[in-house]
Amino acid sequence: MGSRLRGPVGLVAALAIAGGVWSCGGPGNSGQSAPDPSVVRAVPWLNGVLPAVAGGQAIVPDTPTYPPIAMGLPDPGSRPPNCSGLAAVELSPFWIDTFEPDMSGNVGVAKAWAGYDDLTKYAFHAPGDATWYPGLNNPTKKFGAPWGLPAEQVDGLPSCDGLPNHWALHLRGGLFRNWGGGASHVFTDPDGCPMGADFCPPPVPDGATVDSAGLPLTAPDSSCSTGPTQHNCLYDESHASVDASKYDGVAFWARRGPESQDRLLVTITDNFTSDRLARQNQKYCRRVRQCYTHCLNGAPCSPTAEANPNGPGFIYRCFEPQAGPLPSIQNGGAPTSQLDLMYPRCGQSACTFPTTYPDADFEGKACRPYTFPAAEAYIAGEFCFNEGDPPPPSRDDRCLNGWVRTVELTPDWQFYTVPFSEFRQGDFGKIAPYFNLKAIDTIALGFIVGWADVFVDNVSFYRRKR
Repeated sequence: MGSRLRGPVGLVAALAIAGGVWSCGGPGNSGQSAPDPSVVRAVPWLNGVLPAVAGGQAIVPDTPTYPPIAMGLPDPGSRPPNCSGLAAVELSPFWIDTFEPDMSGNVGVAKAWAGYDDLTKYAFHAPGDATWYPGLNNPTKKFGAPWGLPAEQVDGLPSCDGLPNHWALHLRGGLFRNWGGGASHVFTDPDGCPMGADFCPPPVPDGATVDSAGLPLTAPDSSCSTGPTQHNCLYDESHASVDASKYDGVAFWARRGPESQDRLLVTITDNFTSDRLARQNQKYCRRVRQCYTHCLNGAPCSPTAEANPNGPGFIYRCFEPQAGPLPSIQNGGAPTSQLDLMYPRCGQSACTFPTTYPDADFEGKACRPYTFPAAEAYIAGEFCFNEGDPPPPSRDDRCLNGWVRTVELTPDWQFYTVPFSEFRQGDFGKIAPYFNLKAIDTIALGFIVGWADVFVDNVSFYRRKR
């Protein structure tokens, strides 16, 4: 946005100009803000709002939709890109996300990318996962990945090597007022390390109990025999990472729309900072799981007909039972991740997890209030832990204090090289002894507070030509 609005006056002004997203409603035009119904239909996981329903089904758009932000100004596009920055670098031939369709699909997709945001009321992030859109699961429009964010066909994309380039990852959302939003990519899921790739970690020797990052290879004995289900001693989810030490940094093309804030946070997590790699071991940092017994969308926390797969009873979700049973979702076999965003788990189910992505560290715990010391009061709330458990970790022990570098976006496509040597940690988690390039877990492209409208293409590792 051209001006930066701060404080209560700035917030009121921001809401006033956001005619495409909010409208005044209520009896007698009470002045209370409410989201535009068209936005609710375009992004049915809009924060703090129940989805629109027709015939007992929650309405989802057929294909990805990007509601307007701020004043809804048209995007004039980019001037021709400058390809000169590519001359000095070599991109990884083994990992480059072009977002173009592969041989098994005709729609571009960002494999293993997922969106997130700060739960600001009435804020949205788009697109959702490709599996959430019914129009992307048919022969005429089909994506070639188990999961990931759908890409968008965009005119004028950089094409410095002469190869076709028609699809980019487009991320739009807001108005974020807590800390922001973005999209993250898990390096090793779903494709793992391609054969011959120079960033695969060394094989684990026979008899080893830890991998090359020092992470245990199996869950501790205590998780094999406790909890509502009997775990075997293998981890519930992959704990793989990649070794990027042969590269100098991360490269990508990016631009912003005319009303987007211009800061993009590039964040990388390693074995010292990753929440995912700490699952069931918490060797290098401690995990914290915030939860909500009450519903942010104002609905009652209500039982569903959905059996709890890890214990007795049924799953409780945020929906209005007086209007009928929990609505189904229009794309038929909607994944649990979509259901969890549109009708969040609450009450006694606030610390339960889908079978597609279990979490043995918090499954079956109680969602309890906890107040951190005054210096950390900004994350006070409810967290998954039982009476008698250690309390949620303090800031100095917490995971997710990843390695961050900020880049400034412009309305034109630019080629960015972000050296690993310029990444630094923040001050909201455990301080790592060093940035371990030999055990990289995820990369995230994040937005700060405000509106976001960002295009990204050709994300890769790079090294300088010697």
